[in-house]
Amino acid sequence: MAKTRKPSVPSPSEPAAYLTTAEVARVLRLNQKKVYALLQERRLPAARVSGKWLFPRELLERWVAEHTIYPATGVMGALLDTLLVLQGSDDWLLGRVIDVLRTRPGAAIATAPVGSVDGLKALAGGGAHAACFHLEDEEVAEHVPEGETWYVLDLAEREQGLMWVGKGPGGRAPQGPADLVRRRLRLADRQPGSGTYRLTRRLVEQAGGDPRALRTVGPFSSHIEVGLAVRAGLADVGMGVRVAAKLCGLSFRPLYRETFRLAVPARYFGHPRMVGFFQALLAEFGTARKRKLPGYSFEPLGRTRPIKPSR
Repeated sequence: MAKTRKPSVPSPSEPAAYLTTAEVARVLRLNQKKVYALLQERRLPAARVSGKWLFPRELLERWVAEHTIYPATGVMGALLDTLLVLQGSDDWLLGRVIDVLRTRPGAAIATAPVGSVDGLKALAGGGAHAACFHLEDEEVAEHVPEGETWYVLDLAEREQGLMWVGKGPGGRAPQGPADLVRRRLRLADRQPGSGTYRLTRRLVEQAGGDPRALRTVGPFSSHIEVGLAVRAGLADVGMGVRVAAKLCGLSFRPLYRETFRLAVPARYFGHPRMVGFFQALLAEFGTARKRKLPGYSFEPLGRTRPIKPSR
């Protein structure tokens, strides 16, 4: 004879899915009259069953969260407890380091390679906890909001230059940025918000060329994408870091040395998650120093300084 199965009853330790008016008053630290007033104003999630009000616990908790006033760090400050958002410049080594950090418990990191300028804009607009870039301090100061202080952490120096296949377009290697315009070479270009985009045009201008005369293909969002485009014959030449040329099997002519950096607003600088991120980042970059990656120098690693608004 089959046994009659009793309906399951929540254990005493299991929180009830629905709360009564009296229970809601205790949870919200209000008297019951105020709870009824909120009900009449249709401001609390509730259902009336047989003349009795019931409040779904999950919806009530969500209602409290939606009405929470965050401290000066705002929603991004609260988010930092569980997720670190990094926007800005593309760097092959930083990408590999972050891949390693993501394998560690409690190291959730979201990244967006939008370029140096757009990364700093995102940081200023509250869309990131940190931004990576390869611009000078004066350019960074232009993005720091009035009344704020950002801290800049140096990670590495790297070589930027021209990369091409074999002996070069038409069997002739590009001699410098002036050749981009003079020889009408197809340039695998970066997005306008990137530091490399700005650097390319500055070098062309310094060489006596007109950046508006550049023949461009793209834009591409990373140094590796630029290298692959050149390798595939989509462009004659690209501007990028030496390690990208090495990985893509391209020839390389260095034109510029720059420092790759990280900017963090002062309000996030001492947060435990940010401190842990810095420590892990410096340790991994220190390990990379021993590998002697092409085009990288780690002399600046760990240098930190405050940046104030330039206005």
